[in-house]
Amino acid sequence: MLRGRICGEDHDQSLPGPKTVRTYAELVGGPLDSLLLDITGWSADEIETGVALMTEIG
Repeated sequence: MLRGRICGEDHDQSLPGPKTVRTYAELVGGPLDSLLLDITGWSADEIETGVALMTEIG
């Protein structure tokens, strides 16, 4: 049900899925598992280093 959803976007948007002009990384593990994170414009160092995302559900 959540597959293909973008982290931080509302599920009821008219076009909630990924946009072809953007770059995404799939989140793995935790409450955001399988959501897509928009990494358009991130540097190679930022992408390789990784990120910890905080959510209200843990």
